[in-house]
Amino acid sequence: MKAKVALLGCGNPARKWHLPTLSELSRRGEIEFVALCDMDERLASENGAKYGVPHYTNAEEMLEKHKDILVVDIVTGDPTHHVLASLIAAHGKHVMVEKPMALTLPCCDHIIDTCRRNGVHFEVAENYFRMPKQRMIVKLVREGILGDIVRVYFVEPKRQVPFEPTVTHNGLGRPISGFGRTSGMCMDMGAHRLSQLRLYAQSRPKRIAATVRKYMSDPNRIHEDWAHALIDFDSGAVGIYETSRLGEAQKYCQITGTLGGILDNDTFGPEIPLRLRHDDGWQDIPVETERRRIDGVDVLQRIVVHADTEIVYENPFRDYAIDDWSVGHASEIMSIAHAALNDEPAEYGIEGRKDVEMAMAIYQSSLHGMAPVELPLEGVTTYEQMVHEDYHAKFGRPIGPFWQPSTALRDTTLDRCIAGR
Repeated sequence: MKAKVALLGCGNPARKWHLPTLSELSRRGEIEFVALCDMDERLASENGAKYGVPHYTNAEEMLEKHKDILVVDIVTGDPTHHVLASLIAAHGKHVMVEKPMALTLPCCDHIIDTCRRNGVHFEVAENYFRMPKQRMIVKLVREGILGDIVRVYFVEPKRQVPFEPTVTHNGLGRPISGFGRTSGMCMDMGAHRLSQLRLYAQSRPKRIAATVRKYMSDPNRIHEDWAHALIDFDSGAVGIYETSRLGEAQKYCQITGTLGGILDNDTFGPEIPLRLRHDDGWQDIPVETERRRIDGVDVLQRIVVHADTEIVYENPFRDYAIDDWSVGHASEIMSIAHAALNDEPAEYGIEGRKDVEMAMAIYQSSLHGMAPVELPLEGVTTYEQMVHEDYHAKFGRPIGPFWQPSTALRDTTLDRCIAGR
């Protein structure tokens, strides 16, 4: 039996990655791609025609017309994740949402609770750790090749632009989330990087101290321009996460263990710059990749690390026209498909909530003068309360049944929005 999968949302991420991957998996008989939906009639019709599936502009109509849909892949803007995931789950369909899982932890819990009540599984489309290179790196860590992990770093720029001649030093702006397609940098690419840091450390984060800054003077730029977080893990490992869109670009990922390390200045490239302790020095370890072309696509077959013990990663999609990047998307799609068919938890699922929790701790620490924030978080944070207020002011409705604004909050948030126009 194959899972019948529908897609909700035909924006850029869907057109670049989800749709081609769904189509290839369907062509190869792994799933059945049966329908798609987008509020934009042009996008829906164009992509329906391109991929040969019925298209809709209303999700409930799609579900009514295709009662045999088993899984819905939700590829929409961040503010819609908890709403659409709950709608799909209420119809008895299994759910996958793009990262970040939702705007706040109460929104994440709304998805989890709705799925549980309706007896369906959920997955979060976190693709980075599922890419071949990252699978191998995590395998090296888990098998102890690097020894005990001491430090993990991820520093990256995002669409770098110069500083203005004179900068202002501001913290988070409001409306706190901006409510565009994506959230701030610590939630957008941050969801990926916090996931990776946690997997590299192979430990639970217990404390985070952070600062989040906005330097650009444009009042329409709500999101942060720079953020820096120090993460203390249960194991004793320390993590550093930094992201920036201003000034000189810095980009590297580093994993330091007692027996070896990886210092990667090209995190999107295929190479794994692995070094291991050898006598009193360090030795570069050869890493071999095998590739072949399938339907014009350069497809990884396997990665071999030639350490004392040969370590091998085999690409599960090595016979399909799926490149390294889209292996991550294929893996997440098959994860929720298998969960739906076999009534078992998806591979990542609840881990997506942990990524959001770490981002919430970063924002909370910054709002309170870089004060360390203990994990797991308890109750609703100041940052989350601000998101909930501003969501209500923006959309004219509570963010979910788990939150109701007081009259005072409603008045002040509306006044603030009016003043900010």
